[in-house]
Amino acid sequence: MSTSDSIQNRNTLNNLLLLAIMCVMAAGWITFSFLHGADAATTISQERPNFIGTARIKQHRAGANGDLVEGEEHLLKAIIKWDAIPNAERYEICHHCNDYINEETGVADDTVTDEDSINDIYDIEIGGKNTCGGQPCLVMPGVPRGNNQYHLRVKIDGEWSLWSKHQNFFVSEPGTFEHVEL
Repeated sequence: MSTSDSIQNRNTLNNLLLLAIMCVMAAGWITFSFLHGADAATTISQERPNFIGTARIKQHRAGANGDLVEGEEHLLKAIIKWDAIPNAERYEICHHCNDYINEETGVADDTVTDEDSINDIYDIEIGGKNTCGGQPCLVMPGVPRGNNQYHLRVKIDGEWSLWSKHQNFFVSEPGTFEHVEL
């Protein structure tokens, strides 16, 4: 076999290998899109937001004097704040979505429908009542005591990001709290 034949065979093998890799990648994308829904393509293009939040816990108060709300003295509300993400159009926060969001990938499992696994997803518009001290925020009345876990995603250029890694806030009494590793 001549040197030119050897080079031609190697090029043919390289082209076949490249074609095989492209087919595997395409099959993987089709499977991913099928398993994760029609908007998977728009979700994947965004990186996971770096969600580092703080939680301020307050009692339920109302009126000009800030009196405790009668019958709700035992309830607390959480104010979750985070740094604004440039070009954000809106945010979503998922409260207690431990079984719904894959912590390693940030991908939501659309097959999970159990209400115990998906507590609440809050749609948060930019500005107005969703701004606290110049930062985006979510005010959650009636937050349960104990560990509360939150994931965040952001919409930029009409596309949703993957979900962030979670933030844990242990709610016990009024005060300001940072993320707690469990």
